[in-house]
Amino acid sequence: MSPLEALLILVQASDAADRYLKGHGIRTAHYAVPLGYAAGLSAEELNDLCLASLLHDIGRLTLPQVILEKDGPLSDEEYALMQSHPRAGAELLSPIPSLRTAALWIAHHHERWDGLGYPYGLRGELIPLGARILAVADTFDALASSQPYRHGLDRESAVRTLQELAGSQLDPRLVEVFLTLRRECADETEGMKLAGEQKT
Repeated sequence: MSPLEALLILVQASDAADRYLKGHGIRTAHYAVPLGYAAGLSAEELNDLCLASLLHDIGRLTLPQVILEKDGPLSDEEYALMQSHPRAGAELLSPIPSLRTAALWIAHHHERWDGLGYPYGLRGELIPLGARILAVADTFDALASSQPYRHGLDRESAVRTLQELAGSQLDPRLVEVFLTLRRECADETEGMKLAGEQKT
């Protein structure tokens, strides 16, 4: 089995663990990699970021299915178990040499800029840059996607919520860069639509 085949199996296993996560890793990578490029990551780091994005929820494979599918708030005990998944994912991946950097970023992708995150309570720039980028991309896709306990937000509401999280949950500079990229992408798409309409 090639490394690529093994990676695809891991991604498929992560998707299969929770029906609400189907495609989430791919979408997270779609958001994270351009943000990483804009933040100055090297080509090797962008590759690591892509891997981390695809696999960031692999630790959820260690959680009971009843927690993943619960239609309502988690109990304190269930929430404590949920908080274990970044560390569990990192432990699954870190023995693989090519995934060690991705594993580190996965371990910290639920840390918060204000230090109130998990699993280690790191604050600000003590959180690895790759993990901070991953957090922005992961949060945006989570906001825009349906969960067992709520429907996904529309684009405008997701953007507004992301802005509200800047400086508390998320690195404010990275949120600003991400939203600039989203606006440029929307403007480019709209321009392509207008050009197509003029040709018809």
